[in-house]
Amino acid sequence: MPAADRAAAEAGRAVARIRRGAGLTLSAVAAASGLSTAYISQIESGTANPTVRTLAQVAEALGASLGDLFAPGAEERPGPGFAPRFAAVPPLARTPGHRAVWDLTAHGSEALSLRLVHADPGDHGEPVRHAGEEAVVVVAGRCRLHVGDTARTLGPGDACHFDAGAEHRVTDATDDLLLLAVLTGKQEP
Repeated sequence: MPAADRAAAEAGRAVARIRRGAGLTLSAVAAASGLSTAYISQIESGTANPTVRTLAQVAEALGASLGDLFAPGAEERPGPGFAPRFAAVPPLARTPGHRAVWDLTAHGSEALSLRLVHADPGDHGEPVRHAGEEAVVVVAGRCRLHVGDTARTLGPGDACHFDAGAEHRVTDATDDLLLLAVLTGKQEP
């Protein structure tokens, strides 16, 4: 297949993937781009020979960049460099008088760490800061999350996403607290 045909097919797959991901119909993209629904369909199927200007119009209608149309599709991107983790979850830390913190992170993951915390906030009971981002979701119970100068009481279903470089800690944890913590970057156990 000639390079131009491969590029048109790749852009078409990206248009379809981005459009579906955004929940847009062919007609919505057509209306926003000023093109016909049939032509958008031909772009997606790789049978059209759109100009760069036309692809820029389509990308704008999708809320994407022109470069996004030539980036490898999600199905073509390599996966993470580690195997999925299917196992009983061992405690990460257990100390006398405390409940447990479980590490749910797959071995070899460097992009994020997952921790399930039961009642005791572990190393986050004292002010801490580290690289990356952190998100916490309260599954059960209550706690008070302090991030910088801001503090909020969180209950079931409450969440907070923050810069982990800001000083943060968890206080006032109830005995039934179950907290899911998601941290970006490799974390030390």
